[in-house]
Amino acid sequence: MNQPLVNLRVDFAFKQLFGVQGQEELLISFLNAILHESLSTPIVSLKIEDPHLHKEYEEDKLSILDILATLQDETKVNVEIQLRNTQEIVKRSMYYWSKLYTSQLEQGMPYRSLRKTIAINLLDFDLFLQYDDMHTVGQFWSQQHKEVLLEDLEIHFIEIPKLLQQWREEKLIRGKMNLLVGYFYYQRMKMNI
Repeated sequence: MNQPLVNLRVDFAFKQLFGVQGQEELLISFLNAILHESLSTPIVSLKIEDPHLHKEYEEDKLSILDILATLQDETKVNVEIQLRNTQEIVKRSMYYWSKLYTSQLEQGMPYRSLRKTIAINLLDFDLFLQYDDMHTVGQFWSQQHKEVLLEDLEIHFIEIPKLLQQWREEKLIRGKMNLLVGYFYYQRMKMNI
Protein backbone atom coordinates (compact mmCIF):
# COMPACT_ATOMS: atom_id res chain seq x y z
CA MET A 1 0.00 0.00 0.00
CA ASN A 2 1.33 3.44 -0.92
CA GLN A 3 1.60 5.97 1.86
CA PRO A 4 1.43 9.69 1.12
CA LEU A 5 4.69 11.58 1.31
CA VAL A 6 4.92 14.25 3.96
CA ASN A 7 6.08 17.59 2.61
CA LEU A 8 8.69 18.60 5.17
CA ARG A 9 8.89 22.08 3.68
CA VAL A 10 5.63 22.83 5.47
CA ASP A 11 6.51 24.47 8.79
CA PHE A 12 4.08 22.43 10.88
CA ALA A 13 5.10 19.05 9.43
CA PHE A 14 8.78 19.90 9.85
CA LYS A 15 8.30 20.88 13.50
CA GLN A 16 6.21 17.77 14.23
CA LEU A 17 8.82 15.48 12.72
CA PHE A 18 11.98 17.00 14.17
CA GLY A 19 11.03 19.36 17.00
CA VAL A 20 9.02 17.37 19.53
CA GLN A 21 10.02 15.23 22.49
CA GLY A 22 10.52 11.63 21.41
CA GLN A 23 11.99 12.57 18.01
CA GLU A 24 15.52 13.20 19.27
CA GLU A 25 17.12 10.38 17.26
CA LEU A 26 15.66 11.69 14.01
CA LEU A 27 16.81 15.24 14.81
CA ILE A 28 20.29 13.94 15.69
CA SER A 29 20.57 12.21 12.28
CA PHE A 30 19.33 15.32 10.51
CA LEU A 31 21.78 17.63 12.33
CA ASN A 32 24.70 15.24 11.83
CA ALA A 33 23.99 15.30 8.08
CA ILE A 34 24.23 19.10 8.04
CA LEU A 35 26.91 19.72 10.66
CA HIS A 36 29.32 16.86 9.98
CA GLU A 37 32.05 19.31 8.86
CA SER A 38 31.38 21.80 11.68
CA LEU A 39 31.54 19.56 14.72
CA SER A 40 34.63 17.79 16.02
CA THR A 41 32.55 14.73 16.93
CA PRO A 42 29.13 13.54 15.79
CA ILE A 43 26.10 14.46 17.87
CA VAL A 44 25.11 11.56 20.12
CA SER A 45 22.54 13.24 22.32
CA LEU A 46 20.56 16.45 22.54
CA LYS A 47 17.67 18.03 24.37
CA ILE A 48 14.80 19.65 22.49
CA GLU A 49 14.12 23.02 24.15
CA ASP A 50 11.24 25.49 24.38
CA PRO A 51 11.48 27.48 21.12
CA HIS A 52 10.24 30.75 22.66
CA LEU A 53 12.97 33.34 23.20
CA HIS A 54 11.78 35.38 26.12
CA LYS A 55 11.56 39.14 25.88
CA GLU A 56 13.83 41.18 28.13
CA TYR A 57 11.60 44.25 27.88
CA GLU A 58 7.86 44.60 27.25
CA GLU A 59 8.45 46.35 23.92
CA ASP A 60 10.90 43.71 22.61
CA LYS A 61 9.88 41.61 19.62
CA LEU A 62 8.66 38.12 20.54
CA SER A 63 10.78 35.47 18.83
CA ILE A 64 9.57 31.91 18.37
CA LEU A 65 12.07 29.57 16.75
CA ASP A 66 11.02 26.58 14.64
CA ILE A 67 13.29 24.13 16.47
CA LEU A 68 15.71 24.73 19.34
CA ALA A 69 18.01 22.05 20.70
CA THR A 70 20.96 21.86 23.08
CA LEU A 71 23.65 19.33 22.14
CA GLN A 72 25.62 17.15 24.55
CA ASP A 73 28.44 19.75 24.66
CA GLU A 74 25.94 22.58 25.45
CA THR A 75 26.04 23.94 21.87
CA LYS A 76 22.74 25.64 21.03
CA VAL A 77 21.19 24.85 17.63
CA ASN A 78 18.29 26.72 16.03
CA VAL A 79 16.72 25.25 12.88
CA GLU A 80 14.42 27.44 10.78
CA ILE A 81 12.55 26.59 7.60
CA GLN A 82 11.60 29.47 5.31
CA LEU A 83 9.32 28.96 2.31
CA ARG A 84 9.23 32.47 0.85
CA ASN A 85 12.04 34.90 0.16
CA THR A 86 11.15 38.04 2.09
CA GLN A 87 14.62 39.51 1.38
CA GLU A 88 15.31 39.55 5.14
CA ILE A 89 16.43 36.02 5.96
CA VAL A 90 20.10 36.84 6.58
CA LYS A 91 19.28 39.64 9.03
CA ARG A 92 16.48 37.60 10.60
CA SER A 93 18.85 34.68 11.12
CA MET A 94 21.49 36.94 12.66
CA TYR A 95 18.83 38.46 14.94
CA TYR A 96 17.62 35.03 16.13
CA TRP A 97 21.22 33.87 16.54
CA SER A 98 22.12 36.92 18.66
CA LYS A 99 19.01 36.56 20.86
CA LEU A 100 19.78 32.89 21.45
CA TYR A 101 23.45 33.61 22.14
CA THR A 102 22.85 36.47 24.57
CA SER A 103 20.03 34.63 26.36
CA GLN A 104 22.64 32.23 27.77
CA LEU A 105 24.06 34.85 30.16
CA GLU A 106 22.48 35.91 33.39
CA GLN A 107 23.62 38.74 35.63
CA GLY A 108 27.05 38.10 37.11
CA MET A 109 27.95 35.24 34.78
CA PRO A 110 31.36 35.42 33.04
CA TYR A 111 31.42 35.72 29.24
CA ARG A 112 33.33 32.44 29.03
CA SER A 113 30.01 30.79 29.97
CA LEU A 114 28.69 31.54 26.48
CA ARG A 115 28.42 28.43 24.32
CA LYS A 116 28.67 27.95 20.59
CA THR A 117 25.39 28.80 18.89
CA ILE A 118 24.48 27.48 15.45
CA ALA A 119 21.64 28.69 13.24
CA ILE A 120 20.50 26.47 10.37
CA ASN A 121 18.20 27.98 7.75
CA LEU A 122 16.49 25.63 5.31
CA LEU A 123 15.32 27.78 2.42
CA ASP A 124 12.79 26.78 -0.21
CA PHE A 125 14.27 29.38 -2.56
CA ASP A 126 17.64 30.43 -3.96
CA LEU A 127 19.19 33.07 -1.71
CA PHE A 128 22.73 33.50 -3.00
CA LEU A 129 22.22 33.69 -6.75
CA GLN A 130 25.91 34.42 -7.32
CA TYR A 131 26.92 31.01 -5.87
CA ASP A 132 26.27 27.48 -7.11
CA ASP A 133 26.78 26.06 -3.62
CA MET A 134 23.62 24.84 -1.95
CA HIS A 135 25.14 25.04 1.54
CA THR A 136 26.70 28.32 2.68
CA VAL A 137 28.19 28.78 6.15
CA GLY A 138 28.86 32.15 7.77
CA GLN A 139 31.28 32.62 10.67
CA PHE A 140 33.06 35.38 12.61
CA TRP A 141 36.03 35.73 10.27
CA SER A 142 39.25 37.79 10.05
CA GLN A 143 39.64 39.12 6.52
CA GLN A 144 43.30 40.01 7.07
CA HIS A 145 44.36 36.68 8.57
CA LYS A 146 41.88 34.42 6.77
CA GLU A 147 40.87 32.57 9.91
CA VAL A 148 37.91 32.13 12.22
CA LEU A 149 38.23 34.49 15.19
CA LEU A 150 35.55 32.90 17.37
CA GLU A 151 33.89 29.55 16.78
CA ASP A 152 30.77 30.50 18.76
CA LEU A 153 29.09 32.00 15.68
CA GLU A 154 27.95 29.73 12.86
CA ILE A 155 25.03 30.35 10.51
CA HIS A 156 24.09 27.85 7.80
CA PHE A 157 21.94 28.54 4.75
CA ILE A 158 20.78 25.46 2.84
CA GLU A 159 19.03 26.32 -0.42
CA ILE A 160 16.68 23.42 -1.12
CA PRO A 161 16.19 24.13 -4.87
CA LYS A 162 19.98 23.98 -5.41
CA LEU A 163 20.24 20.88 -3.23
CA LEU A 164 17.63 19.06 -5.29
CA GLN A 165 19.12 20.24 -8.59
CA GLN A 166 22.58 19.02 -7.62
CA TRP A 167 21.11 15.73 -6.47
CA ARG A 168 19.25 15.29 -9.79
CA GLU A 169 22.48 16.05 -11.69
CA GLU A 170 24.37 13.62 -9.44
CA LYS A 171 26.72 16.39 -8.33
CA LEU A 172 26.24 15.74 -4.62
CA ILE A 173 29.02 13.87 -2.93
CA ARG A 174 27.65 10.53 -1.80
CA GLY A 175 26.98 10.47 1.89
CA LYS A 176 25.59 12.91 4.37
CA MET A 177 23.95 15.51 2.08
CA ASN A 178 22.14 12.81 0.13
CA LEU A 179 20.44 12.06 3.42
CA LEU A 180 18.91 15.55 3.35
CA VAL A 181 17.28 14.90 0.01
CA GLY A 182 15.69 11.83 1.51
CA TYR A 183 14.34 13.86 4.37
CA PHE A 184 12.67 16.30 2.02
CA TYR A 185 11.18 14.09 -0.66
CA TYR A 186 11.58 10.38 -0.30
CA GLN A 187 10.82 9.33 3.25
CA ARG A 188 7.45 7.72 3.74
CA MET A 189 6.12 8.71 7.12
CA LYS A 190 3.16 7.71 9.23
CA MET A 191 2.35 10.87 11.11
CA ASN A 192 -0.75 11.99 12.88
CA ILE A 193 -0.71 15.61 11.71
